Amino acid sequence: MKTKQMKTMGRLIDVKRRAVDAAEAAHAAAHARTRAAEQARIHADRTWLAALDAADHIGLVADLEDRDAQIRALRRAVDQAEQRHALARSEELAAREAMTEARVELRRFERWLEKAVAEGQAEQRQRERVAEDEVAARKLRAG
Repeated sequence: MKTKQMKTMGRLIDVKRRAVDAAEAAHAAAHARTRAAEQARIHADRTWLAALDAADHIGLVADLEDRDAQIRALRRAVDQAEQRHALARSEELAAREAMTEARVELRRFERWLEKAVAEGQAEQRQRERVAEDEVAARKLRAG
């Protein structure tokens, strides 16, 4: 196989490897964001449930209104945390798909190189066999 073509294939594979590395890093970052969003959601949910279970003394209507406002605010925080978690999960899924596609593309280029090398080796073996046959034929004619 031609050296120039092999170098080009090698450079393309290097580019694909860098793309895989970048995709893996992006997926790892997205996974970390998903975990953080999940922890925030769990914390918000626990805070809200603790506020519901709290046995506060309610003596006036204003106390009841304050408690209601606090619980509603905590519930909104839970809803927002759930939305952020869902968004982070979808971003992680997209990053995982991009990583998988990059890996498949890299493997495709690696196979291309492997096939080219195998074809080059088969070509070389064929030339060697032809040369050996020619030498053997000359010996027979000379012999």
